[in-house]
Amino acid sequence: MRRFVRLILACLFLFQFYSCSESKADMSKTSAAADTVEGIPEETETESPYLDHIPDSVDFDGETCNMLIRTERIHDMFQEELIGEIVADAIWERTVQIEDRLGLSFTTAEMPSDASMWKNTIAGSVQAADGAYDIVFPDYWWGIELGGYFCNLLDLPYLDFSQPYWCAGWNDNDTFYGQLYTAVGDFSLDLVVNTEAVFFNKKLIEDNGLESPYDLVREDRWFSDKLVEMSEAALMDLNGDGKYSRRDDLYGLTYLLHGGRGFLYAYGMRLANKTDDGGWDLDYYDDRFVKIYETAFNMHNNISSFYYSSLTSSDESFASGKLLFYVAGIGAARGTALRDMEDDFGLVPYPKLDETQKDYISYNLGTSYAAVLISAKNPDLSAAALEALSAANRKTVVPVLYEDALKEKYSRDEVTAEMLDILSRNIYYDFAYVNDAALNSLCNVYFDAIVAGNPNVASVYKSHERMSRKLLDKLLDRYR
Repeated sequence: MRRFVRLILACLFLFQFYSCSESKADMSKTSAAADTVEGIPEETETESPYLDHIPDSVDFDGETCNMLIRTERIHDMFQEELIGEIVADAIWERTVQIEDRLGLSFTTAEMPSDASMWKNTIAGSVQAADGAYDIVFPDYWWGIELGGYFCNLLDLPYLDFSQPYWCAGWNDNDTFYGQLYTAVGDFSLDLVVNTEAVFFNKKLIEDNGLESPYDLVREDRWFSDKLVEMSEAALMDLNGDGKYSRRDDLYGLTYLLHGGRGFLYAYGMRLANKTDDGGWDLDYYDDRFVKIYETAFNMHNNISSFYYSSLTSSDESFASGKLLFYVAGIGAARGTALRDMEDDFGLVPYPKLDETQKDYISYNLGTSYAAVLISAKNPDLSAAALEALSAANRKTVVPVLYEDALKEKYSRDEVTAEMLDILSRNIYYDFAYVNDAALNSLCNVYFDAIVAGNPNVASVYKSHERMSRKLLDKLLDRYR
C-alpha cells in the first residue's frame, strides 16, 4: 500500500514537473549546454534511467538505512513529503525512486553542528556496535575521520568514484595508501551552492565598453590581469567628493573571506603532492607558488578598485549596481538581493593565473562529507544507497536546482548554463583543506598572511614548514 500511494504521488509530481519543463522547451533549445549537466549524457529510449551501475538484481528486502545529518542541512538532503516547491519535491521523488528500486527504506536522524556531540555520538555507536547509523554526514574540519570509526570506502561494492557525480577534487585528496574513509559528491547540494563564482553586472560591462566575461572564458582569455584591468576601468567617484567610499562609489570587485582564499586555489596553489607509495609530501614551494602568492597579494593590497569585506555579505552593494564584479558562492543567486536586482547579471569561474594554466579551477567553501560506520548494519547497503543518492541527485535534483533556481529565475541568462558546467567540472579541495584538522589549518595560512599585509612569502613558508611536516608525518603514520 505504501509503494502504491507513492507511485500515485510520484506520477502526479512527474506530470507537474514535465508539464512545466515542456513550457521551457523553446528556450532550452537555444543552448545545447543547458540541456545537460556536465558529464550527464542526453537520454535515449534505450538508455538506463539511472546514472549509476548498480545491478538491477540488487534488493535489500525492506532493510532500513538510517542517516545521521546535520540539522542545518537535512532539508537539502531529504524531504518527508511533497510541499509544492520544485527542488524540495525533486529531492522527495529521488528518495522514493531509490527506496523502491533498491528495496530499502531511508530514515534520518539529525544533530546540530556541534563537533563534540558528533564525535561522542559516533564513537559511542561504534563502541557499542549498535548499528544505529548506516551513513553519517559530518563537517570536514571536525577531524572525526581520524578516530578509526569509518569503513574504507574503496573496499565496498557499488561505489564508483570515477563517475562525474563524485567530486574527485575531494576524494583524490583524501586517499592514503589505498584508503578512502570520506567522500564528497552530489548527494549534498552544498557542492553546488557553496562553489564560488565571479558574478558580474552586465549593464556596467556595457556602460564601460568592456569585453564580455563570457567571451573571455570561452576564448580562454580570462586571466587575473584581465580581471584587474576591467575592475580598474570601472572604478568611479559617483558623488564627486574626490575620494572613494564603499558606500557611495562604484568599485570594480569585492570578495569575502572564502572568495579571497579561493583566488589562491583557482590560480593553481597546491600545498601537497602525492608520493609514489600512496602517501603525501609538502614540497610545494617553487617559483610558480611564489607567483601565485605575489599575484594574490598585489590584488588584495595594491589594487584601488578592489576591496575586501571580511565579515559581512556584499549582496546589497552588488544588487544596487555599485560593483562590477562580486565573488560569492553560487547560492548567492538564490538570495533576495540578487533575485530583485534590476540590472541583469551573469557569472563566470575564477580567472586563470595566466596563459600557462590549463583549466579553470573552482573553489568550494565547504560541504558535508559522507562516511560509512564500521558498525553499520549492512555496509553493502550503505554503499549502494550512497552511490544511488549521488547519481540520482546528479541526474534529477541538480538540474532542477540549476534550471529553476539559477538559470531562469535568478540569473536570467541562458549562457549561465555553460558557465555552471565549467564551474562544476573542476571543483578542487586542497589536501591541506581536506585534512585541515590534522594540519593545523595550513590551508588558510597564506591568505591570512596576505590579509595581514606580509609580502614575504618565503618567511611565511619558513615559519610553518617545520611544524607542517611534523603534523603530516603524524597523519601519515596514522594511515599507515
